[in-house]
Amino acid sequence: MESWSDVRIFYSGDEYFESMLADIRQATKSITIESYIFNIDPLTTLILNTLGEARARGVSVKIVVDGFGAYYNIPDLDRMCSRLGIEFRVFHPLPYPLLWARELFSKYSLNNSLFYKSLNRRTHRKVTIIDEKRAYLGSLNFTQDHSVKYRGERAWRDTGVWVEGPPLKALVLAFQISYLRTYVKGLTQWMGRWRLREEPFENVLRLNTTQRSRRRLYRNLLVRLRTAQSRIYITTAYFLPKRSLLRALLKATQRGVDVQILIPGKSDVPMVKWAAFYLVRFLLQKKITIYEYQKTILHAKTMIIDDEVFIGSFNLNHRSILHDLEVEAVLKDPASLQNMLGQWTKDLQDSKRVGEKDFSRPFWLFRPIYRLAFRLRYLL
Repeated sequence: MESWSDVRIFYSGDEYFESMLADIRQATKSITIESYIFNIDPLTTLILNTLGEARARGVSVKIVVDGFGAYYNIPDLDRMCSRLGIEFRVFHPLPYPLLWARELFSKYSLNNSLFYKSLNRRTHRKVTIIDEKRAYLGSLNFTQDHSVKYRGERAWRDTGVWVEGPPLKALVLAFQISYLRTYVKGLTQWMGRWRLREEPFENVLRLNTTQRSRRRLYRNLLVRLRTAQSRIYITTAYFLPKRSLLRALLKATQRGVDVQILIPGKSDVPMVKWAAFYLVRFLLQKKITIYEYQKTILHAKTMIIDDEVFIGSFNLNHRSILHDLEVEAVLKDPASLQNMLGQWTKDLQDSKRVGEKDFSRPFWLFRPIYRLAFRLRYLL
C-alpha cells in the first residue's frame, strides 16, 4: 500500500527550522536542499554554518536554488558555500548585469542560448532531504520571513511537513534530476522523462517533473474535486485557477459539498491579489464561501479533500500548473486529517468571511489596475 510510514506537520516556521537543524546535526550520509528562495539573513546563516559543520564531518551537502527566486543572493551564497565546502548549483540562472558577475553566470550554464528557452521554467520546490530517510517540504523557503523569532508578528503563516517512508525514493530521484539539469539540460531532461514516467508513488507524492506528469496530476486533481463527497477546504497564497478548476469547484458546491477557500488578506505579491479580484467576486456570486486571512501574510499551500490532506508548494495558479517544478505530499492517515482540520478552524478564527459587498464594483481609479492584472494572470 502506498503510504508514508511517519509524518509531522508544522504550522510554525520556528518549529519547522528547529526540527530541520536538529536533523542536520544528526545527519551521517547526505543532505540535499532544493529551494525557490534562499536569502542571506540570520536564520539562513545559522543553517548554512550548520550545514558546513555537517560537511566538515564528511556528510555530502548539495544545494540547488532557483535562478529567479534567489537571484539577488546567488553571488553571496556561492561564496559562502565555497568557503564551507558545500556543493552549490543554480537552476536556470539569469544573466547578471554587472560585468564582474558574467563569469559567475557562465559557471552555471553550458549554453547561454538555453536561457531563453528555460526562462519561464523555475523550480518552486522547497525540499530538504536528510540521509535519504526524511524529507522536509511545504511552503517554507529559506528565509527568516517565516520565523516569529526573527520577524515577530510579521512572520508569514506557512505549513510544512516532514515525511518518511518508501515514497521518499521518488523525491530523492527528483532532486538528482534537478541537480543534473544545472549541468547539462537537454540530456537530463530526456532521462527525467524516461525514469519518472510511471510515478509509482503518485498517490502520496505529487511531482510535476515532466509535461506528461503535469497533465496527469492536473487531471487527477480535477477528478478528486469532481468526486469529492463531503468537503473541499483550500488554503492558497495565490488564487488564479484555470477555468476547468473553477467549474469543478462550482459543480462540487451544486452537489452539496462544503467548499471553502482561504486566501490572503495581505499578500506579498499584491499584483496576484488584484488579478484575483474578478475571480473571487464570481465565486462569491455562486455562493462559494471565501475567507481572507487577516493576522499576517498567508503563504501556505494546502488542501483538504474529503479525508485526504495535501501539503506542498503548489499554488492554484497557471505557473504551478504549467511551468514551475512543484512538490506535494498527500497524507491519508486520520491523525493528520484531524491535525489539519484543527488548524483550519484556527485559521478561520484569524480570518474574515468576505461577501459580495467586499468585492462590489471597484472604484473607477482601480478598475484599470484590476483588469490589467487579470490579463497578466498567466504570468503570475
